[in-house]
Amino acid sequence: MAIPEIKSSSIEIRSDVGSFAQEVVGVDVRTLSNEDFGQIESAFNESGVMYIRGQTLGPEDLIAFSKRFGAIESHPRQEYALAGHPQIHVLSNIKDGERSIGSAYAGDEWHTDLCFMNSPSRMSILYSIEIPFDDDGKVLGDTLFTSAANAYDDLDSEMKDFISDKRGFMQYNRRQEIKRLERMNDYPRPPLSDEVKALTPDITQPMVRTHPITGRKSIYVNQVYTFGIEGMEENESAPILKKLCDHVTRQDRIYRHKWQVGDILMWDNALTQHKALADYKMPQRRKLIRTSVTGTEVF
Repeated sequence: MAIPEIKSSSIEIRSDVGSFAQEVVGVDVRTLSNEDFGQIESAFNESGVMYIRGQTLGPEDLIAFSKRFGAIESHPRQEYALAGHPQIHVLSNIKDGERSIGSAYAGDEWHTDLCFMNSPSRMSILYSIEIPFDDDGKVLGDTLFTSAANAYDDLDSEMKDFISDKRGFMQYNRRQEIKRLERMNDYPRPPLSDEVKALTPDITQPMVRTHPITGRKSIYVNQVYTFGIEGMEENESAPILKKLCDHVTRQDRIYRHKWQVGDILMWDNALTQHKALADYKMPQRRKLIRTSVTGTEVF
């Protein structure tokens, strides 16, 4: 799907070469007019991934920008919230003593944010504070994106028909226990509290999601949180889910974001999936902060 470029005397939005992502050029998000913000939001709703480089934001600036898209929600795991700002989720491999200051190596498999909630986030907005480099100055910790909407458009009619009325099992607690055991030796996490478990019970979601603003359809299963298909045995549904996930994450669909300090990167959780590359380790430091904008129930 071709996304039109926008260029006026006050704002420029251009398509990233060879991908569905878009870049907003030459703006300070702290001083955006309502007209310019409207153009950004409209383009974002079509593309699903957008970035703005060269920003200098404090936590309150990030919150203020995020609120222009809608109400902000807090992540269920508040142990990784920024001090004094429960709406901001910290992603970082930096430690304070033995404790990680943020969620370390978060999102290192293909997923969509908070798909395990009844009303997943409309969008996520991530701001970079520290970026890791190797000894040769190469940026590490890239974030990959794919368009689950483009992937749906490319499905054959038989698969579209099959998944049209199916629901997938989303299991946050199961995934977090798997991840906790995997990272026990380097970034151990405590078991989920009873409070978090109560907030994140197993649920089902439609395997085809309709965008609440544009009406565009996308594939809504992912490698991290979708463990089965309602009405089917898990071993029966596994090859179908793998086929769909492989289709969504096909190499020619992927946009790869190479971070710079001061980047704002935002994505639509109804249209896209993403994955962070965990190709760095201390003393290569990575710190980003994220807000999430409240979304609707999946339909």
